[in-house]
Amino acid sequence: MNVKIYLSSKLVEHCTFCQLYGVIEVQRDEIRFVVLDRRLLPGTYLIGEICSESDYRRFQAGAATDRDRDALLQEENFLRLSVSDRGGRIKHVTTKVKGVTIETLDKILIIYDERGFSNLAENRTVEEGDGGENDLLHLARLIKSAKPARNSALQDALGWAVASPVTGTVRMVAWPLLVLLRVLLKKTALYFHFSEWVASVRRKGFEGAKWALLFDIGFGVMVLSAVLYFGNPGAYFMESAELVINYLRELLQTLRGSPIGLKLNVPLNNFFLSCFLYHVDLWWTFLIIVSPAIHFLFIPLSVLGLFGFSFQLAMLSDLIILISLHAHCFYIYAAVLYRIEIGGIRALCRIVLGKKRNVLRDRVESHEYMNRQLFLATLTFAVLLFLFPTILVYYAVFATLRFGIYCVSYALMTVRRMILRFPFDGLIRWARGQYTHVDSLEIYNIGAYAKENITIIYIAPRADAGGGSFWRTGMAWNVEGAATTKGTISIGQFFGSLVRGEMVPFIQPDESVHRKEKEV
Repeated sequence: MNVKIYLSSKLVEHCTFCQLYGVIEVQRDEIRFVVLDRRLLPGTYLIGEICSESDYRRFQAGAATDRDRDALLQEENFLRLSVSDRGGRIKHVTTKVKGVTIETLDKILIIYDERGFSNLAENRTVEEGDGGENDLLHLARLIKSAKPARNSALQDALGWAVASPVTGTVRMVAWPLLVLLRVLLKKTALYFHFSEWVASVRRKGFEGAKWALLFDIGFGVMVLSAVLYFGNPGAYFMESAELVINYLRELLQTLRGSPIGLKLNVPLNNFFLSCFLYHVDLWWTFLIIVSPAIHFLFIPLSVLGLFGFSFQLAMLSDLIILISLHAHCFYIYAAVLYRIEIGGIRALCRIVLGKKRNVLRDRVESHEYMNRQLFLATLTFAVLLFLFPTILVYYAVFATLRFGIYCVSYALMTVRRMILRFPFDGLIRWARGQYTHVDSLEIYNIGAYAKENITIIYIAPRADAGGGSFWRTGMAWNVEGAATTKGTISIGQFFGSLVRGEMVPFIQPDESVHRKEKEV
């Protein structure tokens, strides 16, 4: 068994005789004495003391006072460090492990730079447990957890505002309006993003979230100012909607006749064209009727830019879905017909081959059909087979359109999550030269005492001047986490669902995440 002793450098520099507070971690093959401070901190307890060399010798000789001896006997694990009376250097290290003082144990005294490890603990990857069983990252987390929480003036002001009676009254008055908005906006990207935004602020805490909110809101205000400078956003919305509808009309007109040489069923093709063109005209008529309300409502909606650029991206995703809502309806119609067509052809193929599906046993069995059944099945199979190319063309066209809309929405969702997960606080500390990482460590071997099996090491995380650690670890970890969120259907999975003819009922990519969470 080995003994590791983590001692703060400030205790060594001051060379004061004091008690040591920290934590003791007993593992299978080693025991760790983590000394955090000379005073009691949250989550710490008395684990040892620093004494003079004369006191150490007196204790070793059995001349210690009864009070010191009784206190030491009560401790199962205890650490005693002695420093020289003149030079202030560490001379002796004695550890009591599981009630027994064993001098033959190999002891490693690690003197760590508390300031450097405090900066290391501020990294987002360290806070969320990245790094596995790394002892240094674990030490950084212990240092941060033992620090007493200090509220800034802004935190105190926000806490007072939340706890004030005026805020409670406003909350009670606005509660029915909030419930109504939640019902109306429940399936929108704006609602899903607000839920993730609240969770991100709670996860990061005030210190980590303030810089993210500052950058997000600042960039959002810049974009809002640029948009309002060039005119009413409602006018741009109507122009974009008209452009999309014109392109969709041209696409439907292209399917008339024999597109790219395909021989489509003329009656079915004309029926589809008349139905889809009617839906397009109906949707455009609806937009023209509500256009005054759109111009009026876009001004208060633009105020969302004051909440941040990520909210603007969420609103942009909703606008894209709103403009292309008729295309999503076309995809649903074509997908239902495609599934009916595929299912009917499969069932009729089994009838023609003299087989049927046994639902109770979940298998396909042989079966003898009557002649009129075979005739009717053959006739229906021929009809579905000749109608299949027309339905397949429409399904391929609208599935491709649906796939393109999903890719745009997925890209906007990824950018929004990158903004929420981006380590803005780490960027500020890197700009100040305070960003530290385990890749940039200063390690010195101070010396060893063969008589007492002690090795003394000094470890200090240093700021990475080039910024390689920040951009390689912090940035890569956050970007990867934004693209691989649990429950998100990737673009490849969505494309595979379209190829297999599976129904994709949700519109926003965020909706698939929250739907899976509810099912779990």
